[in-house]
Amino acid sequence: MKKRMFRSLEWYHWFVVFLSLALTLTAWHVTRTQAHEKAEALFKFQAGQVIELLQERMAKYEEALKAGVAMLQVLPAEMERKDWRIFAESLNIEARFPGINGIGVIHYVPALKKTEFLAWQRAGLASFDIFPTHQEANFWPISYIEPLESNFKAVGLDMAHEANRFNAAKRARDERTAHVTGPIILVQDDKQTPGFLFFVPWFSKKIPNTYGDAKTEFAGLVYAPFIVNKLMGGALSNVSDLINFKIYDGQTLLFEDQKHSDASFEPMFTEARNVEIYGRTWRFDLETSAAFAQQVETLQPTIILATGILIDILLITLFILLSNTKTRATEIAYKATEGLTKRQQELELIKDALTKQNQELLEANKELDRFAFVASHDLKAPLRGIAQLTEWIEDETHGKLSVDAQHYLALLKSRVLRLEKLLNALLQYSRVDKKAKPEELVNFKAFLQELFSLNAHPEGFELRIDAKNVEQIWTDREALERVVGNIVNNSVKHHNRGNGVIRVTSVMSDNCVEISIADDGPGIADEHRDKVFELFHTLKPRDEVEGSGLGLAIVKKILEKKGGDYRLESNEWGGLTFVVRWPVKVRDHKENQKNGANYERSDHR
Repeated sequence: MKKRMFRSLEWYHWFVVFLSLALTLTAWHVTRTQAHEKAEALFKFQAGQVIELLQERMAKYEEALKAGVAMLQVLPAEMERKDWRIFAESLNIEARFPGINGIGVIHYVPALKKTEFLAWQRAGLASFDIFPTHQEANFWPISYIEPLESNFKAVGLDMAHEANRFNAAKRARDERTAHVTGPIILVQDDKQTPGFLFFVPWFSKKIPNTYGDAKTEFAGLVYAPFIVNKLMGGALSNVSDLINFKIYDGQTLLFEDQKHSDASFEPMFTEARNVEIYGRTWRFDLETSAAFAQQVETLQPTIILATGILIDILLITLFILLSNTKTRATEIAYKATEGLTKRQQELELIKDALTKQNQELLEANKELDRFAFVASHDLKAPLRGIAQLTEWIEDETHGKLSVDAQHYLALLKSRVLRLEKLLNALLQYSRVDKKAKPEELVNFKAFLQELFSLNAHPEGFELRIDAKNVEQIWTDREALERVVGNIVNNSVKHHNRGNGVIRVTSVMSDNCVEISIADDGPGIADEHRDKVFELFHTLKPRDEVEGSGLGLAIVKKILEKKGGDYRLESNEWGGLTFVVRWPVKVRDHKENQKNGANYERSDHR
C-alpha cells in the first residue's frame, strides 16, 4: 500500500520536495554558521578586552613610576626618607592604583661609594644594610619603599643578587625604558606566590658622592613590587564572566582565573595570545566559560530544520492526496457507465474543488502580504506604548518618587527616545536601496539654507555658503538632502562648543558637484576616519552622544548607490572638512543653465 502511494507521485512532485529539503538544509546551515560566527566574534572581543584592561592598568602604573622619577628630579639629591613618604601618600596608591604593593626607590651604588651610601641611609634608618651578598661589582639596593610597614622586609634588598631582578634592572638602565622582571617571589610575600617588579630608570645631572654614576648620569630606578594575584584582582576586577584565562611568563604560570573553572566543561573557543609587557612576553591562554555557552546558545537553526522537515512531510502528504484524488477521478471516469452528463458533473465538481483551493491559496497569500505590511509599519507600536506608559507613570507619581526613582524614569524615557531614533535611522538606512526619486531642479544655495534651518541646531551656529559656479542642478533632491543633512547634523552634534560655523563651498568638476562641508569643531583623528562610516560607530560612549551611529553610514551607502565618493580632510579652523563628489550627467549639466533660466523666470512670475 505504501509503495503504491509513493509510486503514484510524479517526478515533479519529488523535485519540489527535494528542492524544499535543499532550501531547508541551506537555511539551517547558514543560520548555524552565522550563530557560530557571532559567538566567535563575541569571544574575540571579550578576549581582547581582558588583555586591553591589563595593558591599560600597566600603563597607569608606569605613569605613577614616572611621576616618582619627576619628583626625584626636584627633591634634593640626598633626600630624606620622609620626603619619599610624603610623595607616596600624595599618590594615594591604594585607592588610585589597585593591585600595586607599593612604590619605592632603588639607588645605583658603585663599589667606591658604598661606605658613604650606607652612612647616609643609616642616618635615617639605623638598621639599614645591603643584602644579600653577591659577586657583582656594584650594588642596586632598595632604599625607600612606601608603605613601609608592609614592605619593610624589602628595604636594603640588592637587585644584583638574583638574575631576573638584575637583568630587568640593567635593561631599564641601558635602554632607558620601563621594564618588568621575570617571575620572582617577593621577600615581603609570606604566601610565596608569583610576583614581579616594575622598573622605570632615573637619570639625573645631580649625582652626589653617595650614589649614582656621574659619567652616564644614571642615579637608579623607581620601582613597584607586584604580587600577580593581587594585581589581577585590581586590574581585571570588571572582566566579563564569559571568559576564563591563564597567564604565563615562559613556562611559569603567573595567574589562573578560577572563578568559573569546570573540568568537565568543554569550551566553545580557545585561543593563545602572546603579548609584550614591558620587555617580557606573557602568554594569555583564553577560553569561553559555561556562562558564554549559555549566552550564545540559540535554537533558531534547530527550529528552522524542524520546520523545514515538517513542511516537506506536509508537501509529500499533500501530493499523495492530490495524486490519489487524480487516480480516483481517472478510475471513476473510465469505469463510469452512467453517461457523459454524469462524468461531466463529476469533473465539474473536481474543478470547483480545485478552484476553491486555488482561491483559498490566493487569499492566504494576500493575508501574508497584508501581515508583512502591517508588521513592517507597526514595529514602533510597542515602543510608543512604552513611551505612553512612562508618561502615565510620571503623571500618576508626580512629586511622590524619590530622586533615584525620578532619575531612573528619566533614564527610561531617554532610552525609549534613543531606540525610536535608532529605529527611524534603521528604516532610513534600509530604504536607501529603494527606487530613486525622480530628479528635480534644485536651487542649490536656497536648498542649503532651507536644509540648515529645518534641522535642529543651537542658536549659536552659523551657516556660510559659497556656491561659486553652482546655482541650479537636476538631481534626486531627497537623496542629496540625506547626505548633506546627515553631515551637517554630525558636525553640529559633535561640536565641542555651544556655537560654531559650518562653511559650505561647492564647484562643478568632472561631471559632478564637489561639495565641501567644513566645521570648526574638534575634528576626527586619522585612525578613526574610516571607522566613523561603519554601522553604529560613535567616537564617544553611547551615554554621551544622542546619535544612532547610522548618519554617516547612510551617507556612505547613498554615495555608493549613486556612484559618488567622499573624503575627510583637516582644515585651517582646526575642525574637519567632508568633501562629497555628487555625480551629474553631462547632458544634465548642459541643460542646467537653460533650465535654470526658465526656473528664474518662473520665480519672477
